[in-house]
Amino acid sequence: MRYRQQDVSLSPRIIRELTTNSRRSELIERLSLLKPGALEIENGFLPVRLEPTHAGSYQSLKNMQLIGKGVSGRAYAVRLAEDFWRAGENCGRDFVFKAMLNPDPQDPIPTKLYDKRFQEDAPDPKNPVSLHKANIYREYQMTVSLDGGSRIMRAYGLVQIENVFGMLLEKIHGTTVGNLVELARPALQQGTITAPEYLDMTKQLMADVLIALSCCEEIGIVHQDVSHNNVMYDRSNKMFRLIDMGLGGEEGESANMGTPGYIEMNLKASHRRDVYSAAQLLVHFTKRPNYHMGYVGISVAKSKEDFPLMDALQQLPSERKQEIACFFNRMIGQDRATAEDLLADPFIKDAAQRFQEGVHATFEKLTR
Repeated sequence: MRYRQQDVSLSPRIIRELTTNSRRSELIERLSLLKPGALEIENGFLPVRLEPTHAGSYQSLKNMQLIGKGVSGRAYAVRLAEDFWRAGENCGRDFVFKAMLNPDPQDPIPTKLYDKRFQEDAPDPKNPVSLHKANIYREYQMTVSLDGGSRIMRAYGLVQIENVFGMLLEKIHGTTVGNLVELARPALQQGTITAPEYLDMTKQLMADVLIALSCCEEIGIVHQDVSHNNVMYDRSNKMFRLIDMGLGGEEGESANMGTPGYIEMNLKASHRRDVYSAAQLLVHFTKRPNYHMGYVGISVAKSKEDFPLMDALQQLPSERKQEIACFFNRMIGQDRATAEDLLADPFIKDAAQRFQEGVHATFEKLTR
């Protein structure tokens, strides 16, 4: 299965800069057609089949491994019958299929597809499928805009498997940050890993996430749901990766509300809000279990004395705890730093390279 290559594409930021002061609607429309993924959207969903069984018949999606499920969709680990090609690249056969639209009234995706309220928002009230296809196109365009960022999950194509529409995504072998925290707390108490080892993992986590957010900011995209659920440790590439652009948007648009505990209450989508969410990720990764984040997380500056570190990390030297608090404070203030500026902070400078092997060894201890 192949997609034709898009010869020219412009990032959302460049298009916005070119059209900011323009009143020519036809120019804005033509430039929008140059966004990454526009050609694939024009081509529509490519029908693909799953690999055959030993008996020779093609497998069914319902028999594939379900790796995630929510009201808006499902994620399956799939293997295709043929290699999938995109822009001259053989992407292989193994993917995550994000199933985002099933028009079957007996098993609709999303589950509220045929709810009256959902239908009222559709361009054609009799056809809510049209609205949700547009949502899929939008998420796909956000994700493929970030293709060059190694710390962001890749999207490979818009596909249809049986009667279900969705996206083929990169299959990352690893675990979410949320699962890592659950493994780390008892491991620290039992001495399986040490506080300095976990601190190094914290530094690499923040460095990798900020590299991803810096890539987003460069092209004018915001993630809007940075959280412990949407960052994974990639075992193969020995790095943390940002996943799921489902709430993503362009800077300046109306904001989407992400995961409680990570939300800055602001009406506009912005890089600043993503940085704020990254600060709350730092808290979640290092906090004591009984500290509750509430809806917005921590929005005021903290000192080494009142930062809610878990007991095992309280053993760290005073200067290390001060570094954590100071780094956090740079991410939440009105004059907060950008992701690019934060990457030069002494707390994490070059952490993605310096600690990679040691952090991977710590990960193996936690998951073996």
